[in-house]
Amino acid sequence: MPKLLCVLIDGLRAETLACAHVHCFDHLIRNGVIARRLEPLQPALTLPTLVSMFTSLPPEEHGVLSNSGASVVSPHAVSLFSLLRYRHLNSSAFYSCDRLRLVYPHGSLQTGVFINSQAIRNVDRELAELACLHVQKEKPDFCLLALQGADIAGVHFGFRSEPYLESIEQADQALGLLLEHLAVVGLQQDYVIMVLSCHGGSSLQSEQEEPGKIRLPLLLAGPGIPHGVELEQSVSFLDLAPTMAKILDLAPHPDWRGSIIKDLFRRPSSGLMAQKLLKTPTSRIRQEGLAT
Repeated sequence: MPKLLCVLIDGLRAETLACAHVHCFDHLIRNGVIARRLEPLQPALTLPTLVSMFTSLPPEEHGVLSNSGASVVSPHAVSLFSLLRYRHLNSSAFYSCDRLRLVYPHGSLQTGVFINSQAIRNVDRELAELACLHVQKEKPDFCLLALQGADIAGVHFGFRSEPYLESIEQADQALGLLLEHLAVVGLQQDYVIMVLSCHGGSSLQSEQEEPGKIRLPLLLAGPGIPHGVELEQSVSFLDLAPTMAKILDLAPHPDWRGSIIKDLFRRPSSGLMAQKLLKTPTSRIRQEGLAT
């Protein structure tokens, strides 16, 4: 059965991939599937979005409407972590924001590693190094690596600042560390890699941007995933739990509202679409991203 590594980069925007030097992202784009239109939910806050991501329910149904760690998830919301536990599969999480504990129902994690960033310190590399060792030793069925450095830089310096771009490149290096380690220990073909963004609401307030204009990236690569494909349609956070369940060969929970993103697994009918990104120079992709 395939396994899944989910790398969450809080604060990452799709257009940023065209502006920063992100070699690992470029590698995943060439060798997997990218969707640049992962639509933010309302409220556009990290914690409500993450709970929606793992319960496939909108915030008004799961009950988490703010970033407060004192929020309570509705007992009717069934998390992917609970489904994994029910099926006796191992799950783990590495994170630096204590509020994310709300995402994991009590007793659902086999391993949880928390390094307190205090919302001022970038600990992305430290978390990635610990995740590498854990994956090599325990081989979890599902592992979440939540990187907060980009959001911290965006909040303090702005989401168009040099420190923000540097933090994106640092997240790319942390991702590269994980990919390199998988290859070295022979686990590259065991794991699907999912990389996505979850936008913090503080940036919307500080830069007065309309949530509907923000585009978040979603990338997948690994066994069973087509190469070099770009999805043009919008993707909902509610569709991520059913999609992750499919990757893990699990049936989606009947109460989930989202659907499997079938185009992530569909082979192109011709070689033209599959070669779309491979034939487009990286410099041109970056120019097009800057133009938008």
